[in-house]
Amino acid sequence: MKCPPRLLAVDDDVASAELIVRVAERCGYEGFATSDSRGVINLTNALKPDIIAVDICMPNIDAIELFQLLANAGYRGEVLIVSGQQPQVLEATRKRAVEIGIPVLGVQQKPLDFQILRETLRREIEARSAA
Repeated sequence: MKCPPRLLAVDDDVASAELIVRVAERCGYEGFATSDSRGVINLTNALKPDIIAVDICMPNIDAIELFQLLANAGYRGEVLIVSGQQPQVLEATRKRAVEIGIPVLGVQQKPLDFQILRETLRREIEARSAA
């Protein structure tokens, strides 16, 4: 039996991270949440998530710095960018992630549209199943 894909939600707001995990689990993912942006690389190395949902603005490290650390650590998964920032900031962050070498599954502005989040996650599971 194939293991379910893993999602790690990183957000300084614990409730937001846990909410993303609950949606992901309902879509068939094994989900994990953290509000400690400093420990993401260690968690990534331990959990080997397929997707990391990342808030753009966090204390200690922002998304761009985190993407660079993930690339340096050899992360092979995708990121899902979630934030309450303006669409221009979200798009600039997406472009920077791609430039760094981190594939972006999607970008969502907070408050999250859970239907779009579910569709994005389910589409990714279907793509993995077909591969």
